[in-house]
Amino acid sequence: MYEPDELIAAALGADPQWQPDRLTRARSRLAEIEDGLGDPWSPDNPVGLAAVLAADDSGDSSVIGIRRFQNLGMPAEMVPAELGGKMAGVDLLGLVMRPFFRRDPALAFSHGFTPFLGAQMVWLNGDARQRSRMANVVLRGGMVGVACQRFEHESEFHAQEFTAAWAEDGMLRLNGSKGAINNAHTAELIVGFVSTGDGATDYSILMFDPASVPPSRVRALPRHRTTGVRGVQAAGLEFLDCPLPGESLVGTWGDGVALSLRAYPAVHAAFPSMAIGLADTALRSAVRAAQERDYGSQGVVGDASARSAIAGTFADLLIADCLSLTAARSTHLLPEQCDVLAAVTKYIVPKIVGEALYDLSAVMGDAFHAESGHDAVFRKQLRDLSTITFGHVSSAICQSVIAPYLPALAFVDPDAATTPADLFRLEVPLPPLDGERLSGFGGDDRLLDYLGHAAGRLPLALTGLPHADLLTGLVAGLCEEAAEIRREAAALTGDDDGLLFDTRTFPLSERYALLLAASACVGVWLNAGVGPDEFLDEPTWLVLALHRLLRRIGRSVPPLPREIEALTCEEVLARVRVPQSLDLLRTGLAG
Repeated sequence: MYEPDELIAAALGADPQWQPDRLTRARSRLAEIEDGLGDPWSPDNPVGLAAVLAADDSGDSSVIGIRRFQNLGMPAEMVPAELGGKMAGVDLLGLVMRPFFRRDPALAFSHGFTPFLGAQMVWLNGDARQRSRMANVVLRGGMVGVACQRFEHESEFHAQEFTAAWAEDGMLRLNGSKGAINNAHTAELIVGFVSTGDGATDYSILMFDPASVPPSRVRALPRHRTTGVRGVQAAGLEFLDCPLPGESLVGTWGDGVALSLRAYPAVHAAFPSMAIGLADTALRSAVRAAQERDYGSQGVVGDASARSAIAGTFADLLIADCLSLTAARSTHLLPEQCDVLAAVTKYIVPKIVGEALYDLSAVMGDAFHAESGHDAVFRKQLRDLSTITFGHVSSAICQSVIAPYLPALAFVDPDAATTPADLFRLEVPLPPLDGERLSGFGGDDRLLDYLGHAAGRLPLALTGLPHADLLTGLVAGLCEEAAEIRREAAALTGDDDGLLFDTRTFPLSERYALLLAASACVGVWLNAGVGPDEFLDEPTWLVLALHRLLRRIGRSVPPLPREIEALTCEEVLARVRVPQSLDLLRTGLAG
């Protein structure tokens, strides 16, 4: 059931500060995509969950699903307007990809996220010809592959790497073998991170058409089977002194690491937002399975531990959405200072959501191992989440971005600008991404100081609302944690490499990340970042979210009133029944 647009407009128009157009358009676009994909729980839907499970078992991608992706205009969502696309912001891109991640993470990863990752490198670093060429490929639904560099903390996509060097004839020579490149055998363009020297940072970015190279200089390696998202068409390529024209170079030679850092904030912010759709289906399938076990009930879940786990998982999805929203908007509004916030988002969102879903699996019992039905859907989504977020290697990469900035937390700049409210408000339009400003690498996330500002606003904002004292106390605890983090950051010394190997760095960076997640939640609630909503306007969900974050940080928390989890669980059950999305926007779903 979709909420009528006129009701949305009326609700938003009640407050003169609201600009309903962007929110209304987003809701309308999501409704269009949901309608185009149909009820995912219908066994007769060719792009429904039953069909996706069958395709996953055989390791295939859904041909019908790919056609729907293209017919619904999804490729244009990844291309900036100035290049002929419809991308209106990193925050909206994450939202519109969720319906596909809800149903088929393999398709969404291969046709949505991977092209976006490769294209971002070109949008922000390439010349006009390269940008136009990439736009043409993406807009017509062509495949893009990304060959990642090798990292010490390897995942299957980060093992091995290519090397490149200039030849006397002015051509590049590409060598090496890489066993797992998503879309390798079907890509019209490959964006590759290639080693160009002996140093750890000696990399360049190349963009080339693998079909245009001499056949004798390239060899297709067998398909690489991933442990999750089995429909992903990852495979290997081997290049043997393969000539590439000099125009294949994106940006400047040897600056690949710095150039990629321009693109990673948008990528790191967008992907966790997309993956919330995957987690939505996992939580929804767990609820439906629990209701079936409880004698076919459609409105309750009988087991108290299950209700608690459902409420906690939903709170964690809202935490993830708040942080993803804030980070995505920061890439447009605070480009010089968004790098650490985006890395925090990519690091902590998969961790929070993954842990919550594993806790939820514990209350599902033996049904978790079922081969069909809702339990099988839950298990597949959980497995897919671990694979597409790159697990340990992604955590290590993100923490390596965060660590060098930790000592700066010790210093408070009294003249620093305040956190803009627009950072938390989805309805406010955004300026285009600015590659030059994104290369600033400032690391000032603006959120650590925001907690103190928020604490001053809370008494007025909480007037007449329940749990005011509890929420005020939780925010005070977060402010104390912020002060403690600053004190510990002051004790960190040394260069970037020294910080990475300091045993104090990673625990401190995790606490810092959780604190930024809490600050984003408070910011979204105080600034009504997703529009009027009866449940989200109340502080119940925020109390549960901050309570869980403080426990994760390791600080003592007061007992949680029973009604907090009860009301949150009831909200989940209501959204499953209607149905509506389990996120901040509460959009209507096709099923």
